[in-house]
Amino acid sequence: MKKVYIATSRKIGEKCRQWATANLPPGYEIVEDSSQSDIFISVLYDKILTPFFINSRKCFNFHPGILPQYRGAGAYSWVLINGDDKTGITLHLMDDGIDSGDIIEIRAFPVDKKKDTAYTLYQRGEKTMFKMFADWFHNILEGDYEAIKQDESFAALYYRKDLSAIKDLSKYIRGLTFKDKESAYYVDNQGNKKYIHFEDNN
Repeated sequence: MKKVYIATSRKIGEKCRQWATANLPPGYEIVEDSSQSDIFISVLYDKILTPFFINSRKCFNFHPGILPQYRGAGAYSWVLINGDDKTGITLHLMDDGIDSGDIIEIRAFPVDKKKDTAYTLYQRGEKTMFKMFADWFHNILEGDYEAIKQDESFAALYYRKDLSAIKDLSKYIRGLTFKDKESAYYVDNQGNKKYIHFEDNN
């Protein structure tokens, strides 16, 4: 009997776990202790695994972002900031690196640069991730997949602190506040400019 652990810290992962429990093939069982597992599947899991743990069992990850361009955190924010036309979910094997394991599938979906936010992309990503999980669950249990190495020439790694560092827009707003000149703005989903200017309260 092979033992499967589904690791998650999000509701979508719980949904995947429930689906897996209801659709588990003969010869497998879902376990509650990751150390007992033969197969480890990560669905938006927020804990760091040791190299020993990863190398002692088959480990898979459903990553929110296209690899290797968006390793790490905050991919949906960065694709909008970088002006990308698409994002997606990557199913890959886990290794000692951060999201650097061999890729089994990338399932992409388009980005609407005028209407999407990081949250709307996250919502679509959850739907895509669940569908991918259901499509691939039996195959990864049985080892019925091909995985290709990531092209390191396209690799980029983002940390949560990178997003925190760009949240304060004060210097841009101050720098673009000038009497009788256009101030900083954002464009809403109707194409209207919404202006932002620095208010001097002195």
